[in-house]
Amino acid sequence: MYDFETLLGDLLQQKPGLTREDILRRVEEKKKTVGAGYLTDQGALFLVAGEAGVSLRKDNASSDMTIKDLYIGANDVTVAARVLAVYPESTYNKKDGGTGRYRRLVLFDGRSSVRLTVWEEGLEQVAKLNLAVDTPVRVADAYVKQGLDGKANLNLGKRGKIEILTDEKTIAKFPSMSTLTQRLPSLTKEEQFVALEGVVSSEPRYSEFVRSDGSEGSLFQFGVGRDGGKETRVVIWSPTARPELRRGQKVRVTNVRARRSNTGDYELHGDAGSTVTVAGPAGKTELRVAATSSSQDFKLLLGVGKDKRVRFVEVGRGVKEPSQGELVSVAPDDSTEGRLYCRTPGSIKVMDDDAFPGIEELATKLRDAKEEDAQIMVEVIALSHGTVDDVHLRDGAVVKKGELVIGDDSGDLKLVAWRELSTKVSGIQPGQRLRLVGVASKATKMGGWNLQLSNLSVLERLGGRT
Repeated sequence: MYDFETLLGDLLQQKPGLTREDILRRVEEKKKTVGAGYLTDQGALFLVAGEAGVSLRKDNASSDMTIKDLYIGANDVTVAARVLAVYPESTYNKKDGGTGRYRRLVLFDGRSSVRLTVWEEGLEQVAKLNLAVDTPVRVADAYVKQGLDGKANLNLGKRGKIEILTDEKTIAKFPSMSTLTQRLPSLTKEEQFVALEGVVSSEPRYSEFVRSDGSEGSLFQFGVGRDGGKETRVVIWSPTARPELRRGQKVRVTNVRARRSNTGDYELHGDAGSTVTVAGPAGKTELRVAATSSSQDFKLLLGVGKDKRVRFVEVGRGVKEPSQGELVSVAPDDSTEGRLYCRTPGSIKVMDDDAFPGIEELATKLRDAKEEDAQIMVEVIALSHGTVDDVHLRDGAVVKKGELVIGDDSGDLKLVAWRELSTKVSGIQPGQRLRLVGVASKATKMGGWNLQLSNLSVLERLGGRT
């Protein structure tokens, strides 16, 4: 969020002929002129500055510590993230004799992950919380030590605290597991995956064995495929659960690593902190059609659900096309990550439901646009001129980058459009009202948030200016 007093100070510095009282009066006038639902004080200040010939541009900043900022030796650390893995309790031999207890978790924030070791003083906290994959948590008063892998590992001792997050604004900063789940890729190297989705292609097998040191072990294995492609073997060592699986089921596997087997093929290996869950079949989805776009082969509907997330629906030639604003029930013939495919008649039906929100009610406020890669719709007002500049990339290439500051009554963000999409923001004037459908939230390096246009996004100028 832009800081009002900082922006006001910049404006006074650049326009010494204006007084604070003059600016505040103009801000209130601008808010009344535009009307409710579009402007905060900061947004109105952008427009006042624009009329005065001053460009206000500030990057969002945050002092919050993220996982990637953790360093070995840090103390009194507070980190918020989601749970990626929960391991069973384990024991270790203490140096002074006797045994101790600990439990390991893995946390992720959409960009990075970190191991968290909870020592015996904090085990009761974890047990009471009944933590599961995707649970948003806050870890406070922790410390960072070097792990056996040489990386920074988070530790929670008797002074530390772990709690489940309940603040929706904070939770929205961390993408959910469903957002991060990838369709099973072609495995070509050893790497760690947060979550993968595939179709069971062979019956599961469970077996037990005895290790060379005499200890007992177990494994759970099955095959997964993608769109009839080559089967990939999944092996979970020391599984904490063995779900009932059958061929053809869609499953999600979390916290697994691609490893090369003795045969040269790549397999997915997990451990006691991995989970295997069955994903239900794609059912009907109710959407309000917010925008449409066309190509030579198909028409694309951009619909918004009650959760305020945009779905992209590809409509085949034989399917009757609904109009903008209509409520539809979508029963897709197929789906992939981010898109529903409707090719047969009847897969899209127009509905009447007065209780379903209208387009305006389904718009996301800018203050809530803080979930990485979430596809949303916003209704905003332009607070600056749309600009297009050349950007030099690290590989030496030069590309176009379009930028536009936008605002509503909850806050202000920057809209970014790369390459050929930059022309979409070119020529937009301060005060123009816009509807952006299918734009993605993106975290910035400074800890703030932007919105980004994609090839599927629709930018609609609603008409009317302040």
